[in-house]
Amino acid sequence: MAHVPASLFTGKLLIDATAAKDILFDLAPGAGRMLKHAQEGLKDVLAELPSALPKHAATLGISVDIVTRIATSTANLELLEELLGDARKLVEVLEESIAYHEDQREAEFSQLAETIKRTAARKDPSVEAAFEKLLKYVAQVGVKAAATRRKNEEAAKGASAKANDGSP
Repeated sequence: MAHVPASLFTGKLLIDATAAKDILFDLAPGAGRMLKHAQEGLKDVLAELPSALPKHAATLGISVDIVTRIATSTANLELLEELLGDARKLVEVLEESIAYHEDQREAEFSQLAETIKRTAARKDPSVEAAFEKLLKYVAQVGVKAAATRRKNEEAAKGASAKANDGSP
């Protein structure tokens, strides 16, 4: 098991999006690319509109209701962003927890395999047969590493031989 700092998660474990149920939309795959997104200067625009638009709505030939619609969209975005932030943190913690527990399990497998090998060497060789799959499972990382080392050594020898031959 790797020795990594870990502490129990104390954040939100339950994320209820019921308040947003009427503003949640499932878009077709790729449709998000066609949508416009907030740009730099948004805060300034949101501060300007409530005072400027009512004064000039008639001149512009538009309804002052647009301010309300923009305010509603902004409030919806704030709610969704808060929910998304909580959901992302929970997803992160779930992924990290999976990695942590997976590492613990793998460490237990390694410890068990070492005990099996030691017992087989010192007491009873027949125990290895009973744990054949576990021993093969634990050894596969080492087997892959050895194969990679061999491959890299052969590649280095080939490159060295080419260099000594004067080949390009």
